[in-house]
Amino acid sequence: MSTSSNIPPAQPRLHRNITDAALPSPHCSWEDRFTDMTPFKEGGGGVLYRTRDRYLNRDVILKLLKKEHRDSPDVSRRFLREARVTALIQHPSTVPIYEMNQDPEGNPYFTMKEIRGESLNIILKGITARDRKFDRFRSREVLIDLLIQVGQALAYAHACGVVHRDIKPGNIMVGAFGEVMVMDWGVAKIMDGEEEEQVEYKLPPSLEGDLDDTEYGKVYGTPRYMAPEQARGHTDIDEKVDIFSLGAVLYECLIYRPLVFGANRDELLKKICEEPFVSPATKEPYRMVPPELDAIVMKALAKDPANRYQEMSTFVDDLQRFRRGETVSVMCSTRRARIQRWVKSNLPIKRTSVLLATGALLGFIIRHLF
Repeated sequence: MSTSSNIPPAQPRLHRNITDAALPSPHCSWEDRFTDMTPFKEGGGGVLYRTRDRYLNRDVILKLLKKEHRDSPDVSRRFLREARVTALIQHPSTVPIYEMNQDPEGNPYFTMKEIRGESLNIILKGITARDRKFDRFRSREVLIDLLIQVGQALAYAHACGVVHRDIKPGNIMVGAFGEVMVMDWGVAKIMDGEEEEQVEYKLPPSLEGDLDDTEYGKVYGTPRYMAPEQARGHTDIDEKVDIFSLGAVLYECLIYRPLVFGANRDELLKKICEEPFVSPATKEPYRMVPPELDAIVMKALAKDPANRYQEMSTFVDDLQRFRRGETVSVMCSTRRARIQRWVKSNLPIKRTSVLLATGALLGFIIRHLF
């Protein structure tokens, strides 16, 4: 959602002239309440602005429905759904919604917390480019822990009857203080048994042609991360499309390469639907992907939904078990592998520690021999 070039400085330290300021008039105009509005991003049927809410004296993100879509029942309904879904899935890894209302011209808007940090997409690109700024994410375990938080948020959403349908690195934000947020619920599906409506509108010109942008119309989601049944345009999809998409993100986190490549949207969708996937351990053996983790990824990426994890919580549980050095559900771990993971997790030895220990041992030998 953001890049290093447009991240504002950290929240300034609080002062009583901010916390104790008098409330604006209850009849405060739109322009007086929301000040310093700066375009932030376009997405789907709305435009995002960074602005200052004078009622609470804090910076917020305001998403406003585009004027040209105000008379479109389908786009307006999906805009309101995004706001309410985000507000009603009250999980620590979803963005807090502060308010929903209409501007002076009758266009609906909602305000939400601004997440100051980087998207997982930017983080993975930074790691690949060997940018020292992202050194703290180079550990495989750190990335897995981030995805565990994403999986827990999605499991909560599934329990609420909501499928995200657009999980990808660009929709996972990592805040400056370790927050992990699942963003952009604009194409979420409500699992209430009602027939899915088809919403069609064009992406803004600046976004056309990007294969990692969200698709709208007969197929919802981002081609590179779609489950096969999603890519085929099936309307009876369920929570298992999110399991597949999170598996595709995990795949990318393990070898820093997407699951599939393609010159265009149709080529990507064909590979997702028809071509067998090569496991990360096989595709890039020098990455030393543990067999248990390799099995977890391929279970999540099963083309047939019946062969995938049936619940997000089971997927997350396997990732947590792997992190603890325990046997995962998709394979029997060897005793040697369990010992190796336990030693790695519980006996971290830094290079300096090794040198100090070696020096102490040599000193002891010299002192007693001479």
